Amino acid sequence: MEDIAAAAEVGKGTLYRYFKDKDELYTALLVRAAEELEARLQEEAEQTEGTQQKLEAIVGAIITYFDERPHLLDLIQHAEAMQRSDRIAAWHKTRDTNIRLVRSILEAAQDNGEFEVEDAHLATILLLAGLRGVLRFGERPRRPDLVRRIVEQFLHGHVRPVPKANGRNKNLALPH
Repeated sequence: MEDIAAAAEVGKGTLYRYFKDKDELYTALLVRAAEELEARLQEEAEQTEGTQQKLEAIVGAIITYFDERPHLLDLIQHAEAMQRSDRIAAWHKTRDTNIRLVRSILEAAQDNGEFEVEDAHLATILLLAGLRGVLRFGERPRRPDLVRRIVEQFLHGHVRPVPKANGRNKNLALPH
């Protein structure tokens, strides 16, 4: 609490006026972050037209949000690892809301014939989980075209089969 008070440039007693201990402060931080991210993504989705544009807006907002708060992902992962449901409940609610948001975008794209989506729920999980990997392990500084590349590869496939020659993959054929 002393370190937090010093960083906030307030007395330690001031923190205790608002939070009884560091667990309560930790939980409040996660709740606030969850609410902020959820609101930001909802706003991005509402202000954007088109599936690809909506997904780019959401992906961009997620990357920007976590890049602006470099320690937040570690705090979330710590709370998840400690299995502290009191700390992580708000974050799980936001995660579920964000999954529903992205899934609804994919389902709408399927309904209007824009994309064929075999399993919208699984596709959503893969996109959002992949973003966690990008946030954790992606190169920095972020490339300016990163968001577009993520969404294009998500929508159009990361890997394509190589054309086969004589019924076999030509890259696997042994020399004669």
